[in-house]
Amino acid sequence: MTESERSWNLSVLVDGAPADKVKELLDTMVDRAKVFTEKYEDKISSMSAADIKEMLDSLQLFQIEFNDVINYGMLRFSADTTNKESGQINGWSRQTMSKIGQILKPIDLNLGKLLSEKPELIQAPVLSGLKHYLERLHNESRYHLSEGEEKAIIQKDLNGIRLFSQLHSSWVSEKTFEVEYEGEQKTLTYNELSSLRMNPSREIRRMATETLYKSYSNDKLLHAFALRSICADHLAMSKLRGHPSPMTQSLLDQDVDEEAIDTLLSVIENTSDKFRTFLTLKAKILGVEKLEGNDVIAPPTENPVWRFSWDEARKVVVDAFASFDPEYGTVVENMFVNDRIDSANRKGKTSGAFCARHGKAKSSFVFTSYNETMTDLYTLAHELGHSVQGHVTYHTQAPLNWKTSSCLAEMGSIFGELLLTDKILSMSESKEEKIEILSSLLNNFYYTVYYVGLRALFEKSVYAVIDDGKLIDADTACNLWDAAKKRVFADSVEWNDYMEFEWARIPHHFIPTFRFYNYSYSFAQMLVFALYEVYKQEGAAFKNRFRDLLGRGSTKNVKDNLLDFGFDITDPAFWELGTKQANTFLEELKKLL
Repeated sequence: MTESERSWNLSVLVDGAPADKVKELLDTMVDRAKVFTEKYEDKISSMSAADIKEMLDSLQLFQIEFNDVINYGMLRFSADTTNKESGQINGWSRQTMSKIGQILKPIDLNLGKLLSEKPELIQAPVLSGLKHYLERLHNESRYHLSEGEEKAIIQKDLNGIRLFSQLHSSWVSEKTFEVEYEGEQKTLTYNELSSLRMNPSREIRRMATETLYKSYSNDKLLHAFALRSICADHLAMSKLRGHPSPMTQSLLDQDVDEEAIDTLLSVIENTSDKFRTFLTLKAKILGVEKLEGNDVIAPPTENPVWRFSWDEARKVVVDAFASFDPEYGTVVENMFVNDRIDSANRKGKTSGAFCARHGKAKSSFVFTSYNETMTDLYTLAHELGHSVQGHVTYHTQAPLNWKTSSCLAEMGSIFGELLLTDKILSMSESKEEKIEILSSLLNNFYYTVYYVGLRALFEKSVYAVIDDGKLIDADTACNLWDAAKKRVFADSVEWNDYMEFEWARIPHHFIPTFRFYNYSYSFAQMLVFALYEVYKQEGAAFKNRFRDLLGRGSTKNVKDNLLDFGFDITDPAFWELGTKQANTFLEELKKLL
């Protein structure tokens, strides 16, 4: 299959406009933002509930349009950072995003001020569909600065921490590596080398792991400087705004309280012995005495039974979602049919995988790099699960309610992984096939809950060091990373050379607007395993309840949404539900061994 057949068609985001016309579209969006702000800015202080409704209805329609145009440039650049035209459009898009953010900022500031003065407006029946949106504006307003300061921060970020983030991403994605692989010297892209860290062969994994992290070590000045700059800036801004902690902005963004997250992180650390038990079992499966660092994320066997071509992956994933709900299967199939997935490998393609919104079409785009492995198959199902949840949300809620807390936004994606597990287990004909599936599933669960979860422990320590006035250089970051790993792994793993630089590989550490982003993955993993257990108990009755939860968007906070479903995240027992389902899978695996 050619690269073009595995590339997305982003032109629908801009109605097929060429590069010069995209610039005109972006400039038009800036002009429209000015017109909108001029129309409403000075009227907000005296607005009635009906006036607020009319303004917000207009705002959300405009946001759909400008977000689609801005996403066009950013997605093009993610797919190929070496393309000059994509780089130019991405630059225009980022500048436009900054300009529009500055232009619209007075709307949020003035509306937040009005709601602080007249909180009864939030309860107005005409605004019932946007009640929680207004509650969040009200909560955030206490940390707002003056209009001039807010605009200055947006401009500062554009040429400061956002530029550091883009430099870090581009620097990494454009790298190539000369390695000996499959008996010959090869030049591999970053994504190609990174994917070899999950190769069935321990020798290949070791080579890929050490080559990759040696590269990070060689560039340690850049990575440490980017981390220090982005984190120090965040801490300074948090103090300027009066945030109680460096995590406050994340808690506001994720619509969750710090007590719940602290409980989660405590549970992760206190139950990490379960992770280490799995690692011991994995060493047995791999036939080694003790795992090396490269083994932790590795597939469970050096001789994988399963391999999926792109066409096979498409059929299996579509069938998995359709088995739960035919509508979900259709949503996923349409992602393939309508060229909404970029899975090709190419030089300059940024690392990672994500699902991006196409608001006007109430659909999505999926970005991943597919190399026919079991891991790649699960990643594909994961991102397409996001597209399913997006579909339900976009067709249920007003656009201002589309943005979902990451603690809940992973429901469709992880549930998709579990549906995929059911599907390929049903296809299994041998013990070896089932072992590979179950161990892969559990590997992902424990990795996400514990390995990803420890990133939040690392972030907390980074901010503590900066707050003490100490310098975050590469050595300090490596020491903090190793200390966080020790709290979860203890002495269960022999780490490969240069793996102390893992912190530099994790893109979330360098996204300015997503501080403390990683805990949401651990939260979601435990939540969805708990949901899956309920599904197995309730059967068909679960489907409508789950659809309702999927489509709620940001109409309530995380705690209240889950209370409605029957889960209390303030109860420590809640966190045990996910591990209970994981233990069920673990016992099945033990029987096979």
